[in-house]
Amino acid sequence: MSSIRVVLTVTPASPELFAGLKDVPARLRAERVRTLATLGLAAVSGGIIPATAATPPHAPAGRQSHGAPNRALSFAKSLGDGV
Repeated sequence: MSSIRVVLTVTPASPELFAGLKDVPARLRAERVRTLATLGLAAVSGGIIPATAATPPHAPAGRQSHGAPNRALSFAKSLGDGV
């Protein structure tokens, strides 16, 4: 089996990721990043729709909630466009 080694430094420049990893024990962070990457790949390929992107029951049809998760999803999808 082949493998790819990735050395990753996460700084507050990526605030959502930094906040999501800062309380994870150091030995479990790699697994958490693998899980997040897998979810990101599924989102890019259209395999998942995040709950925050769903239309809230009180919002008019066709409107989505806005915020960091939607920006992150849009950015992840843009990364997949070049593949």
